[in-house]
Amino acid sequence: MEIANRIFSVIGMGRSGIAAANFLASRSGRVTLVESRREDELGETAKSLHPNVQVNYGTSTPPADAECIVLSPGVDADAEFLAPARTRGIEIISEIELASRFAPAPIIAITGTNGKTTCTTLMGNILKEWGKKAPTGGNIGTPFITLVDKAARDFFVIEVSSFQLEAIHRFRPKIAVLLNITPDHLDRHKTLARYIELKGRIADNQTEDDVLVLNQDDALVERAVKGKRPRKIHFSQTSAVEEGVFLSGPVILSRFGGNEEILCRVDELKEPTRWQMENVLAAAAAAFAAGAPRGAIADALRDYSGMAHRLEWVRTLGGVDFINDSKGTNVGALSKSLTAINRPVILIAGGKDKAGDFEPLKERLKSRLKHMVLIGETRQKFRQILNGTFSYEDAETLRDAVTRAYEKAEPGDVVLLSPACASFDMFTDYEDRGNQFKTLVYEL
Repeated sequence: MEIANRIFSVIGMGRSGIAAANFLASRSGRVTLVESRREDELGETAKSLHPNVQVNYGTSTPPADAECIVLSPGVDADAEFLAPARTRGIEIISEIELASRFAPAPIIAITGTNGKTTCTTLMGNILKEWGKKAPTGGNIGTPFITLVDKAARDFFVIEVSSFQLEAIHRFRPKIAVLLNITPDHLDRHKTLARYIELKGRIADNQTEDDVLVLNQDDALVERAVKGKRPRKIHFSQTSAVEEGVFLSGPVILSRFGGNEEILCRVDELKEPTRWQMENVLAAAAAAFAAGAPRGAIADALRDYSGMAHRLEWVRTLGGVDFINDSKGTNVGALSKSLTAINRPVILIAGGKDKAGDFEPLKERLKSRLKHMVLIGETRQKFRQILNGTFSYEDAETLRDAVTRAYEKAEPGDVVLLSPACASFDMFTDYEDRGNQFKTLVYEL
């Protein structure tokens, strides 16, 4: 891809937009960064830009002379303001598409509705245990384009969202992982069918020489990649796989080329890691596909302690465990978290609606919960669906919710924050929500 003296427009001054603009400008591209917010709303952000990047504030419309448009993940690839560029045949790509064209090492890309960050981090840990240089990034926080300029590396391990997959063209991971699919981001993607199609795009450009790691337990995953070309291996928590990694009672087994071997025992894993079994199996399967030795995979799994805001143990107080799963921002995430915890649960849930369908949760909540405390703008939506079928109550603030949940708990119970909603009605983001929860738990 030629950059020097070519005219680029980057849409959105988030982390990936700034990183893309700086990458292009440092290679003599003629770059205009377009940002819908005013300059005075951005604070110090603009100071991190390359001096040759021009910024157009207060607009989303790219300049008419742009020869290539690079989108930040928050920008809808189907946005109306991009219509003139599409009509003129201007190439519109995502930041991960741009980065992939310059990546000097194989890409391991991980997507799915839930568990992406945990699986990506765990995959990076396994490769490090193997002795490989494998920077992690993408949707996880460090833009992929930033990693391209780092020192020698053996792999790139990147988390990929449906937003980023909207505008790929030649993006081709050597190993792609599709963890699961449950309805999410329908406020942007509109239909579940569209969301499934976008998740399947991770394998669009893979060939028979590449590997696609799939969740055998998820029918929507298989639907998303039907007809794709790469070699498929599977992982499963419920049944044996023909080729891949699966859970069998107290042990994790691998099966490749007809040979079945024990990878490790479940009780060798730290407790928070056991709650992330789907991600453990997926990362192990992908690591085998990358060529990692069995010992390195097993050692990395045993050493892993989990991540903040993802089924994170906070504290035991009076025999009650408090678990922070603030990253559980959709129905599927809450359902998986409840499956992972085999003890009585007092659940704190609710927040900003993402157009999710709560109806499938009704029976799961009835069968798994001891009590529920509702917060945020979706309280009424939850109440309408639950309709008095079990014990629940409202809380005006998170502090109130934590107090009410603890009052309902008895020794052996779990107080779980897993909102099934976005955080923006009451908090800056899911991290702010989770950090406030942890602070309030320690104040009890």
